[in-house]
Amino acid sequence: MMSRLKKFGLLCSLLIAASAPAWAQNVPGTKRDLDFDAHMKTVDLDDPKMRLEYKKPEAGGSSIGMFIGVGSGPTDRSFVPTNPSSIPEAEVVAYRLSRFLGISRLTYPVDYYQLGPKATATFKAMVTATREIDPDRIDNRNLVLVALKSNPDTVLGIYRIKPKTKMYTASALGSEGELNMNTGLAQEIRASGRMPDEQQMPLEGIKGGQPGFPKMPTERRVELARQLSTIFVLDSLLGQWDRFWNNLEASGDKHGRLKLIARDNGGATLNNWDSRGNYDRWVSRFDRDLIEKLTALNAFLKGEAAQFAGFTSFETWKKAAGFMEPSSYEVFAMKLSRLIDKRVPALVKQFGDQAFFPPKAAEVIAFEAADTGEDD
Repeated sequence: MMSRLKKFGLLCSLLIAASAPAWAQNVPGTKRDLDFDAHMKTVDLDDPKMRLEYKKPEAGGSSIGMFIGVGSGPTDRSFVPTNPSSIPEAEVVAYRLSRFLGISRLTYPVDYYQLGPKATATFKAMVTATREIDPDRIDNRNLVLVALKSNPDTVLGIYRIKPKTKMYTASALGSEGELNMNTGLAQEIRASGRMPDEQQMPLEGIKGGQPGFPKMPTERRVELARQLSTIFVLDSLLGQWDRFWNNLEASGDKHGRLKLIARDNGGATLNNWDSRGNYDRWVSRFDRDLIEKLTALNAFLKGEAAQFAGFTSFETWKKAAGFMEPSSYEVFAMKLSRLIDKRVPALVKQFGDQAFFPPKAAEVIAFEAADTGEDD
């Protein structure tokens, strides 16, 4: 029987062979998203001006990777290779899907990147020279070394730019893998719970993300509940299992408005159903606009609609969305069909309009349309 390490090495080889540099072509997005696409065309980590530093162990983090700076500047971006703690396909699909659904302001931009031979040699030297103590990091290190042995001149991973804004873990909403069901927001994303109102509210422990920003940011209660529900819907479709292992963040912008962010989506397991039960328990009230977009996508992928977001071929859409493994796409399509064809209709039958948040206020729509993500 093939060992786990050999399987992982083979998977990395297949992913590298299947990857392409232009996944983002024709993917809709905000100005921040389109600027990121343009930036990705310029990235060359083999360039001697790029400073590569090993991603040292940190509390709650087990992935192996590098922080990156330009010249003597700060390390304002990172590269993480394929390893069980950060699966490139899961990261990229989460971000690309959020763009198709118009919710990318709740995620971080990320893209596939293959290290060139010089950066690969530098990374390998870092990995082999660093003594790891944490068992998960040791395991990940060994798996990365298998990938390096299989493809000594390149490593597939993800590239992302660090946000300028300091983000805070939304620990008041949940921890240790579980949503805190005692919070008001947790009850208000349930169709059986109280409908959240328009009152402004803060989140415990969340501050302004940059010097000079209001120290206690707030947002309408209904909008925070909508954001939380929306993140969970995406998580449920992609098999995210570690949202409440320090991967739900929030911060305040220069306007004093609070926003949730789905951080580090690489823990998702795209091709299984293991985390579905949690999200069924947690969320049963949805943003109607999100469900309408997902309904249109479901019809397109089932061959019942001629196009989605300008795409007329579901194979072309699948590539643009970042899917690489056939099983990942197949399970996603089944989860999407279950949500749209069964779960949402059943909830509407039971709860009526209580299964949906009220429409966004005109002011909220205008603010989100103008949100360039520059504070992030």
